[in-house]
Amino acid sequence: MGKQIIDKLLSISKFKTVVNIANNGERLTRFANSEIHQNVEIDDAIISLSLWDGKKSATSSTNAYDDAALEKLMTETEAMLSFAPEGEYEYVATPPQGEIAPAINDERIGQKLDIKGRAEVLKRCIDTLPADFTAAGALSINTNLGIRGDCDKNFYYNSFDYVSFDVVVTHKDGDTGHGAASANNLDGADIDAAFARALEKAKMAIGPVYADLGAYTVVLEPAAVANLLMYALFGLNGASYDKGMGYAAGRLGEKIFGDNFTIKDDINNPHTFQRKADAEGRRRQPVDLFTNGVLQNVLYCNKTAKKAGKEPTGHALGSMWGAASEGGLPMNIIMQGGDSNLADMIAGVERGILVTHFHYCNTVNPKTLQITGLTRDGTFLIENGKISKPLCNMRFTESLLNAFSNIKVLSKELTPAGMFGGVALLPSVVIENFHFTSGQK
Repeated sequence: MGKQIIDKLLSISKFKTVVNIANNGERLTRFANSEIHQNVEIDDAIISLSLWDGKKSATSSTNAYDDAALEKLMTETEAMLSFAPEGEYEYVATPPQGEIAPAINDERIGQKLDIKGRAEVLKRCIDTLPADFTAAGALSINTNLGIRGDCDKNFYYNSFDYVSFDVVVTHKDGDTGHGAASANNLDGADIDAAFARALEKAKMAIGPVYADLGAYTVVLEPAAVANLLMYALFGLNGASYDKGMGYAAGRLGEKIFGDNFTIKDDINNPHTFQRKADAEGRRRQPVDLFTNGVLQNVLYCNKTAKKAGKEPTGHALGSMWGAASEGGLPMNIIMQGGDSNLADMIAGVERGILVTHFHYCNTVNPKTLQITGLTRDGTFLIENGKISKPLCNMRFTESLLNAFSNIKVLSKELTPAGMFGGVALLPSVVIENFHFTSGQK
């Protein structure tokens, strides 16, 4: 049906034309106070039509698919185009990409985690809670459908399901622990293990104390690494780079972070989310981002690449991402690990802090990559290689230029962590000289 819709719109268009059909369907079960309180099922395929006339462009959308609705969509978009002011770019054609194979979908996800299956999994997990603990969170099955066609005869279809689970376990005194799981295959979505981690953290977090402020050695679990890493990756947007904005501007080929900081965007890794083409229909390719701390590549969409005299890298995001759409972001992030594990990393710290994840992070200074944010759902003092006591939540203020140059140890195991609407595979890390500037008492 998607191909028929696209062919219909292309056949009646008088302008340069791109048609996108997207359905971010969701089967969602929410729970709070250890009870399921909401089940939601959403399927809403949106047809987006974009037209270009020189440097003028217009985009509109509909969720109706009959011929009359498609003709109305074309008429309305043409009317918008006639009144549109000239923009910075003309239409940039995507050259023929050949056949792009769609993702291999694990159909067991929808079969095993239907509304009954989700309830059974959550009941099994909630039944493990001792007295004085409750759980809240969400378990969702998401369908990522993307269909694209254009006036250059490119056509792309992709669809896959993925599991997303997030839980906070809370003690009666308010102390919390967090667990999460994301995967595009059923075997990788260990919901029971994620729930058990949250419960363990909540037990450990009872009776927190206030820690002195200042610089610490920190052990960051993968979710906390993801909270920080996304700010470094925002700086690889081609439009921002060429405008001289952010920490990375003008530094291609330079060493920015430490020797053990190596990041790759790798669509070939099957454990990342398998969007095989970007929003402009370009085939995604593996791209080295940082190798031993050296910036290797910046990401470009069609328009920004043409302006900069570069080749597009296949990372266009579409208009929904705002300014980040002008260039793109990596969606299949792999960070190279080391040879340690979390237990040995903790054992190697004389005095430091273990962080489960961060919350409410914001940029203080984009040029120095100074970030601030709060610890959340499991923060612990490490003394003499052991977790000695839980800590009240603390605010950090740190330059990531400093933090990612002071990574001393990385875990061998890479763990999925949510980032940019997908999954990054990240290690736990030990960072020295990480600054905490205020705390909760």
